[in-house]
Amino acid sequence: MKISGWHRSIDPWQIRDEQLKGARMSVYFRWAFIFLVTTLLLIQLTLGYRNESLHAFILIIVYFLSNTVLWYAAVKRYNPLWLGYLSAVLDVGVICTHLLILSLNHDQLAVTSAATLFLMPVLFLLYTFRLDRVLMLFLIVIAIAGLSLVYFINYFQDPEFYRQSISISPTAHFFRAAYILFIGVLCIYLQHFMFHFIDKQLRIACEKADADLQIRMEEEKNNLARQLILQEKALNKKLENEIRERTRELTEANTRLLELQKTNLQSQFEVLKQQVNPHFLFNSLNVLASLIKVDPDLAESFTEKLSKVYRYVLENKEKDMVSLVTEMDFINSYIFLLNIRFKGKIFVKINLDDIRPEMMILPMALQILIENAIKHNTFSRTEPLNIDISVDRDSFLVVKNNLRLRESYVQSTGIGLANIMNRYRLITDKEPVFEKTDKSFVARIPLIMEI
Repeated sequence: MKISGWHRSIDPWQIRDEQLKGARMSVYFRWAFIFLVTTLLLIQLTLGYRNESLHAFILIIVYFLSNTVLWYAAVKRYNPLWLGYLSAVLDVGVICTHLLILSLNHDQLAVTSAATLFLMPVLFLLYTFRLDRVLMLFLIVIAIAGLSLVYFINYFQDPEFYRQSISISPTAHFFRAAYILFIGVLCIYLQHFMFHFIDKQLRIACEKADADLQIRMEEEKNNLARQLILQEKALNKKLENEIRERTRELTEANTRLLELQKTNLQSQFEVLKQQVNPHFLFNSLNVLASLIKVDPDLAESFTEKLSKVYRYVLENKEKDMVSLVTEMDFINSYIFLLNIRFKGKIFVKINLDDIRPEMMILPMALQILIENAIKHNTFSRTEPLNIDISVDRDSFLVVKNNLRLRESYVQSTGIGLANIMNRYRLITDKEPVFEKTDKSFVARIPLIMEI
């Protein structure tokens, strides 16, 4: 099966199911159409229009038998190209045959019926979902040709009758054909949009798969780092025992021990930083997965912000400190993700008028505090979570949120306030301060001045 037109990059098998759905929709439409016409014919027959109804019943029976074959093919997932063209000829042929017989034998105005102008566009719309541009063009051509043939057969039977009124003249028929052609062109453009949408969703899915792979790689790195720490601790313990047993090598052993302890602390610090990296991504990826189906454009913006956040993590995970300006630029992107995830439930107010370039902070420390407030508090649109960020006179970054603790226990990931405390202890003698009252929780994080 080939995909005609402008989206040859899409694998044909990736949209085969969508084409089968379009074929099934056409079959179901014909069942509904047969039921509706049969009902109208029965009403018409009870009103005494026997001759007008007889030929229509014959066409309906032929249409019913043909649609039964098409229905069986759709159930068996059999949808070759020739079957689509055959169904198009069947649909247009039944409509045009009915109009021809009705207009020649019973009502000359049947060929100008407004119902025809409605039925053909509906037929175009159904074939749009078959995702075959060539088939769509074929349907438009035979529809206009069929209606024109029926009209001019009747016209040459009695030209004076059709010229006596503007609404049934050849000019009027030309405008009706132009209207049908315009609807057909719109349906072709709709097919183009559908192909573009499918292509875009496939690219987004590939990007998501790449992001998942990177996250798994980071998790493996973290697990390896934890194993190295355990091995390092075991080695330290062995060295300490050897120092006690060999007092004559005390000086050399103490020197080696100090070096190993320093290395161990640095390894712990690096692991603590790496633990933070993937933490906030999991919830964001879940939001992105659901957002792709609901609002693809917003999902694209969400992906760009998430990429910016993740790029910040990758670029700064090896650093002990970053500037407050850099951290706030990252936080603005992170807040954007929160606003999509908790729309109308979280409000973050930033009041940092006196930021100086030399102010430094732990990478991702501010993000941990915001995530901590979200994890331990309940909030809604009527009672949102309000988070205020500012700098006090003592050069401490202050993060304050209203307090409405969850009633149920929240499982801790081990990455939170203790993480911030441990990391600050490794680089400075200043310690963070955390205060909780009945109504609020306040975190004060020291800003380190770059020398």
